[in-house]
Amino acid sequence: MKRKLIAISTLIFSFFFLAGIGQAQNPIPKFSLKFTGGYGTMTVGDLNTFIKSFDTYLADYAVYAGLTKGGEYKKLNLGLEFEGEIIVKLMGKFGIGLGAGYLLRSSESELSVEEPGVGKLTFLFKPDVTVFPVHLSLYYFSSLLPSTNIYFTGGVGYYSGKGKSKIRGEYEEGGTLMDWTESAGEIKDKGLGYHGGVGLEFNLGSKFAIFVEGRGRYCKLKNWEGDETYEESGGYTETNSGSMWYFEQLDPDLNKWYSSLALSDQEPSGPDIRNVRKFEADFSGFSLRAGIKIKF
Repeated sequence: MKRKLIAISTLIFSFFFLAGIGQAQNPIPKFSLKFTGGYGTMTVGDLNTFIKSFDTYLADYAVYAGLTKGGEYKKLNLGLEFEGEIIVKLMGKFGIGLGAGYLLRSSESELSVEEPGVGKLTFLFKPDVTVFPVHLSLYYFSSLLPSTNIYFTGGVGYYSGKGKSKIRGEYEEGGTLMDWTESAGEIKDKGLGYHGGVGLEFNLGSKFAIFVEGRGRYCKLKNWEGDETYEESGGYTETNSGSMWYFEQLDPDLNKWYSSLALSDQEPSGPDIRNVRKFEADFSGFSLRAGIKIKF
């Protein structure tokens, strides 16, 4: 934490120092509006680990019980990213930017085990992750051609993350739904992250430009809290709230450990539980982006 505070303080000091020099030379700094859209990766973290582990568990259980495993695990990774930013030109080739963005990741996985002619158990996973970063960036611009610039950028951001999930289990016999359970919840967390990138800017006259850029991002949040509701077809309902936990749990029949998640106000414990820690979401990733820049 101390190293993070030192880095942030140094970055903010540098911005204001450069801003002061720039305004001393030019009392009316030039600015521009930048609108960006793109597609990128996201590590995601424990959520992907849990769904992948559950897929492995069903495959192992199918072999153990003589059942047929169906469905496919779909990793939560690729998705859309949008951003708006105001950039103020400082001394020389430098600028500072203040912006806000929106990142979205979602997927749907359907997994099942079946005994042909008897019954089928299906699990549907529908996780959604949205991230709202507000960031401060330092820019350095350099001219390649009369109408083309290359720029480098980096900075710090404050990331607000929200995760929603729905897990539904259904048991069928002869194509008829006999029983179901459903768990739906929402968790939130906030924290610092860092970013950097490089781009090419193509001027279209004196007021407009288009650009393409590559952007890297590092952000891990480890203090998620929220609420969930559990329902059964028989009418039973339960609500729960607290912190989100990650741990490994032993299946006594298979004698193997599998990843698990739990929302609770107490740390999970027991002889069949190990490696307990707070749930971690990793928003780190890379993206390719393009957009338009309006100069004033």
